Amino acid sequence: MKKSAFRLLVFILIFSLWLPAASTNGQANVDLPPTHPDLPTELAEETALRENTTPNPDMRALTQQQVQSFDCALVTDVSPFECDALVALFESTNGDGWGYTNWLISPTINDWYGVTVTDGHVTKLNLFENLLIGSIPPELGNLNNLASLNLSLNQLSGSIPPELGNLSNLEYLYLNDNQLSGSIPHELGNLNEITSLDLSLNQLSGSIPPQLGNPGTLSSLDLNLNQLSGSIPPELGGLSNLWSLDLSLNQLSGSIPPQLGNLGNLRSLNLSANQLSGSIPPELGNLSNLWSLDLPLNQLSGSIPPELGTLSNLEYLFLGSNQLSGYIPPELGNLSYLQQLGLSGNQLSGSIPPELGNLSYLEYLYLNENQLSGSIPPELGNLSSLFYLDLSFNQLSGSIPSELADVTVLCYLILESNQLSGSIPPELGNLSSLFYLDLSFNQLSGSIPSEMGNLINLWGLDLSDNKLSGDVPASVTNMVDLCGPGDMEYPCSDESYELNMGFNHLNVPAPEPPASFLNIKDPDWYLTQAVEENIPSQTGGMLVSIDGNTQFDVPMDAVSGTLTLLFAPHSKPSKGTGALSFASNSFELTASVDGTPITNFALPLVLTLHYDEVDLYSIPEDKLNLYYWETAVSAWVDVINTCESGEYTRNLDENWLSLPICHLSEFALLGDSFDLFLPMITR
Repeated sequence: MKKSAFRLLVFILIFSLWLPAASTNGQANVDLPPTHPDLPTELAEETALRENTTPNPDMRALTQQQVQSFDCALVTDVSPFECDALVALFESTNGDGWGYTNWLISPTINDWYGVTVTDGHVTKLNLFENLLIGSIPPELGNLNNLASLNLSLNQLSGSIPPELGNLSNLEYLYLNDNQLSGSIPHELGNLNEITSLDLSLNQLSGSIPPQLGNPGTLSSLDLNLNQLSGSIPPELGGLSNLWSLDLSLNQLSGSIPPQLGNLGNLRSLNLSANQLSGSIPPELGNLSNLWSLDLPLNQLSGSIPPELGTLSNLEYLFLGSNQLSGYIPPELGNLSYLQQLGLSGNQLSGSIPPELGNLSYLEYLYLNENQLSGSIPPELGNLSSLFYLDLSFNQLSGSIPSELADVTVLCYLILESNQLSGSIPPELGNLSSLFYLDLSFNQLSGSIPSEMGNLINLWGLDLSDNKLSGDVPASVTNMVDLCGPGDMEYPCSDESYELNMGFNHLNVPAPEPPASFLNIKDPDWYLTQAVEENIPSQTGGMLVSIDGNTQFDVPMDAVSGTLTLLFAPHSKPSKGTGALSFASNSFELTASVDGTPITNFALPLVLTLHYDEVDLYSIPEDKLNLYYWETAVSAWVDVINTCESGEYTRNLDENWLSLPICHLSEFALLGDSFDLFLPMITR
């Protein structure tokens, strides 16, 4: 997977975790997703840091001393019974080491940090992010009048006491961002007044208790980032007041219960990064108030239900990294408030519906890594709010529609690895907001439009692996913000942001300007350009690649007439190599005689190919051979078979091999590997 594709996958994962949800910890909703690419790493480091933090013996001793010296019979505003529950919490979580504490000092409990007393009872207990270390004592279940319990963002471990199910007046329970383990007590289903339950970012395991579907008052249920397994209980479909349901980043399996379609008040549904299978229930189309639907990174199959097109309030729809197939429903064009649509990493086929051009609020469109075919709809040029468009790694054909230039706010346009042809529309030079443009691995031809020089805000421009010809226009020197080799400052620390004009048919050497500019931004651009030679039959001749590593010798009378040879290097084979490992040399050789294409010769050509041992990885030199793609059998075949009695000549000391060629095709230097694992990772 290319780094750009991996970056997208990480972004989808981050976004699915941080979409706006019901408020927790008394804090406001998150309106915008953070886009920091290292967020999961930071989260893991923070968790590891908390796991390694333990109270020292002196702190434990001081905690015990305070507990033993305090007398709950002396408190003035709550019963000793409730005071004992608080003292148990102080003792079990190393109260002397808390970040903020004045507990066990004053006889007035309402003065203790994080404690609210109303009418002689503890009604609120808020100790979030306060360095609590230890377990939750079961005595907290004795605080019968407690309405809010917030112990989030601490270092609590052990299991959740089932006694918390006795808190019949509890409305808010936040135990998220700890290290709690074990199963979720089914007794929490007895919390008849609960409105918000957050157990996320722990190490909880086992199945989700179906009893959590009992509290009809529940409006927010967040269990994400645990180790929960088993199926999603269909009983959750009975939570008629639920606004937000987040079960993401667990190990849940089985199908999505169609009963979730009964959650008529649901605003956000996040089931991403599990092991869910089966089809997407069309009943989810009944969630008329839904504005966020996140199902990526599962094993969902089947087609996308057209019923999702009835979710008139939907703003975010992510179904990426599943096994979905079939067509993209044109009904998705009815989602008039949609801002982000992610369908990448599936097996979707057919054409891109032109109806997607109706999504006037759409900002992000991810359709990459599918099997989409046909042309790019010019209607996408109607997406006046579009910021990010990724159609890469599909089978799209035809020309790039000039209408895309009408999306003047577009910052990322990624069309790589398709079958697009024709010339680059000069109108793309109007995309003055563009930061990144990737048209690589297509079949684009013609010259690079001089209008491209208007893209002065570009960080990265990739035109590689096409058939572009002519001079590189002098106007590229206007792209002063393009990243160059070795640039490590933001945004150039992302290796995708660079200038890449390699593997085309551009004229070498480049004129001045832009020769000096290219030497800085893409210094090896010229080494991989195609080479063409006209060779008379009566004399024969030679064609040598620009980098000097590949040489073709044409004997006299190999053809009748003037032979035109075109050598076009490729950055990688266009077809998979199977068990064979690639040794960093792939090319296509085409020929014509007086304008008529030919593939065979009366006398063999002789190819001499130099290689670098670094590119061989674990391929033994004597196992290194040149292969050609045989369309008739859809396989790579050793080139030595194209000539009768052909054989390799090898010089292992000077790192070259030579062989006769009698048939033209696409070629790749391949070989058997000692260790299949290493070359696979390297590729």
